[in-house]
Amino acid sequence: MFKKILLSTLFLVFVVGTALSQQPVTKTSNVTAPPVKTAAMPGPSTAAGNATVDSVMVTVILKHQQDKNLSEIRRVLEAQGFWDLFPPEEANVLSWTIAMGLGHVIVLKIPAGAVRRLNLALENGAWGAFDTEIYMSYDYKSVWKEYIEKREDAKEDRN
Repeated sequence: MFKKILLSTLFLVFVVGTALSQQPVTKTSNVTAPPVKTAAMPGPSTAAGNATVDSVMVTVILKHQQDKNLSEIRRVLEAQGFWDLFPPEEANVLSWTIAMGLGHVIVLKIPAGAVRRLNLALENGAWGAFDTEIYMSYDYKSVWKEYIEKREDAKEDRN
């Protein structure tokens, strides 16, 4: 229960902080982000891409707006320059899946300082074509494997 409250509070602080610091993005902007110091993380996540200590994994869900057909969605995306804005240059696309009935499920690894640019890319490029959801996420596969191994060991010990 405490974890759920803590995670909800952290997410709320993140969303409010992001909303308060937003400014419109222009395509002609020559502003670049300061260089990000990176260090490779040990373990299996390094093999998944450019894993860095200061990066975060983000899952983006783009739900097709049901009142538009595919041609209308494409027109909106092109008119707003979605493909020029998303994904941001500093993002590493780990996976991009179409889930029928849901839409695009995109997992990105981005520098922590680029979360605002990711949010603005979605707001300026995707709104009107997609309903968007963004979730901070992490790779659970190694945790799951470790749990299954310990569970099997515990079964053998009981027998």
